Parts: sequence; structure tokens; C-alpha cells
Amino acid sequence: MDAAVAQRLAAAAPLFAEVWQALAACLQAAGVEQPLAEAGTPPARSELREDPYDHSRSLYAEWRTAAGAYRGSILVHGDGQAFAEFDVLRVHPRRPAWVIEAATAWGRRGALRSELRLLPGLGA
Repeated sequence: MDAAVAQRLAAAAPLFAEVWQALAACLQAAGVEQPLAEAGTPPARSELREDPYDHSRSLYAEWRTAAGAYRGSILVHGDGQAFAEFDVLRVHPRRPAWVIEAATAWGRRGALRSELRLLPGLGA
């Protein structure tokens, strides 16, 4: 792993912890008892991505299943702003006409927001 990526990952560790908590709280509020399996695990892949407009570098990290299927990602900009999304893909436990596609979180350390991304179920 590139030293710059490793440094950014280490610096982002407290933010990642808050993101996991925000996602877990969002899922619990919806009645999903099983947390994301990836919570607290190291990313499968991480890199620095350059913004074509201002040339700033953002940390991108993603999680995958053992078989290599995408599960979720976090993008952390240089100013500390972050966006995360993780696939859930299950029927909403309290609203069965809806499917929880993903859980998302965004913001900065100490000021994160989260919500579920819902899709209408096939029978709706």
C-alpha cells in the first residue's frame, strides 16, 4: 500500500468509526438488528483520487465480499467531508412494501447524518 494512502487511512480511522456508528444507528432505528458485516474491518481496496476541477486528493476506500462483490465505500475529501454507502438489500422490517437498498452517511466528524435508501418492493 502506498505510504500516502496508509497515512490518510490512519488519519481517517476516527471518522470511519463514527460512520460505522451512524450507519448502525440508522439501521437499528429501522428495525434491522443485524449490523453491517464490514463494520470495523479494513477496506479491501483504497486509493487517493484526484478531483479534476481543483486537483485535491480524496481518500476512497471500498469493502467487498470474500467472493469480490462490492458491498460499500467511503469517500473522504481533504477538508474532512465524507460520504459512505453500504449495500443492505433486504426487505424493510417495518415497511414490507419497501426494500432497503443501502444505508448512507455523510458529513464530518462530530456532524454525520445517515439515512436508508429505499426502493419499492416488487409487490408494491
